[in-house]
Amino acid sequence: MGHQISRRTLFRTASGLAVAGGLGGALSACGGGTGAGSTSSELTMTWWGSDDRHAAYKKALASFQKDNPKVKIRETYSGYDGYFDKFNTNIAGGSAPDLLQMDTALVAQYARKGVLAPLDSYVGKSLDLTGFSKTLLAAGTVDGKLYGVPSGIGVNQLTVNRSGLEDLGLKLPDREWTWADLRKISQDVYKKSGGKIHGVDDVGGGSLQAFEIYAREHGETFFSEDGKNVGFSFETLQRWWEYWAEMRKLNACPPPAITSAAHNDLTKNAVVIGKALFTFDIGVYGAGGSVTDAQLDFLPSPQGDWSGAREGNYVNGGVLLSATKSSKRVGDSVKIMSFFAQDETAIKAMQLFRGIPPTEKARDLIASGLSETDKLNMEMADYISKRVSAASDALPTPPAPPQGADQIWDLLFQSNLAIAFGKKSIKAQLGEFFDQAAGILGG
Repeated sequence: MGHQISRRTLFRTASGLAVAGGLGGALSACGGGTGAGSTSSELTMTWWGSDDRHAAYKKALASFQKDNPKVKIRETYSGYDGYFDKFNTNIAGGSAPDLLQMDTALVAQYARKGVLAPLDSYVGKSLDLTGFSKTLLAAGTVDGKLYGVPSGIGVNQLTVNRSGLEDLGLKLPDREWTWADLRKISQDVYKKSGGKIHGVDDVGGGSLQAFEIYAREHGETFFSEDGKNVGFSFETLQRWWEYWAEMRKLNACPPPAITSAAHNDLTKNAVVIGKALFTFDIGVYGAGGSVTDAQLDFLPSPQGDWSGAREGNYVNGGVLLSATKSSKRVGDSVKIMSFFAQDETAIKAMQLFRGIPPTEKARDLIASGLSETDKLNMEMADYISKRVSAASDALPTPPAPPQGADQIWDLLFQSNLAIAFGKKSIKAQLGEFFDQAAGILGG
């Protein structure tokens, strides 16, 4: 079931930023295209995903067309690779689809190029967004206007080998745990297993998902608002890398060779190969289901245990549904968006194929048909979502990442690895990281 975003998908998604940015001139020249399905009596809709997602979309759309026989839909779909290349070509040629599945990482660039239609005038009328939180809608909002309806909620969380913990006589930590608690239970795992298993994989030290939460707990963002710099301080990254250096010293996480081997290869993740019980790589239970037979569970990223620590978690929007601005069928596209957001048939057809459903109503509708692990996953996402909504000190949801973000994320991982292997001191790597980051984002 494709219901989470792995680190590999994040990197792949970010690579699309370069694709969109590289076509900036073409997008500016065509102003969003001239056709967008307007020459056909059919409404064109396109999306990417797995075979399961394709089947779910087709089932839901068949139901929509049965109730709306005047809206004829031509469906096109593919995998992610090449999806936005084709979209860009269609825009330049004046044949963009009317309705498309949009990437949250790219919505800002397309909206600012005039490719996407603002949806605000439809909200509360033909577009029913009852149950959608403001923090969730921020994923499709650019410069104060809504350009995409989120399909689900995405959260940063840890995947835990719960059966492995129980085998060692240890309990799953409380959801309101801290970074100190992660260190303690990771040491306990190592001791209880006789040194055979570590607590948490060292992916965390170089993980976007983990460090971004940590930075936000310090009141800092990963990228600056204008995207021209990183938004976190030298001191925060230093404390982060010092935390993971201590974790390695305590054998709370596995040796760097295991971390290196697992980079972009989930089959070698420390939890999957039995060398750790906690991982920040949510892809272990992601597209295609689980890559381990262990009984899994989930936890929020740990909270800050220092004075003044803030809520670091946030909710993103999974994927979006957006309409192209040049389309003459925006009204019909909005009806379809509303159908996927609120219709019981559509919600049950989509299950978790576009992420954890965005509303409590939708989550309740599908809960009974889920596997135990799916239920645990959805329950944790729901818990984090509610906690974020209730937090008065949480920073706003991060904006779409800037061009070059994929390089920064990889730089963070490789920097942590250089420290772990002893190739660089933390102080030396800090200077190198910020110098390289400035070059990437400033270029």
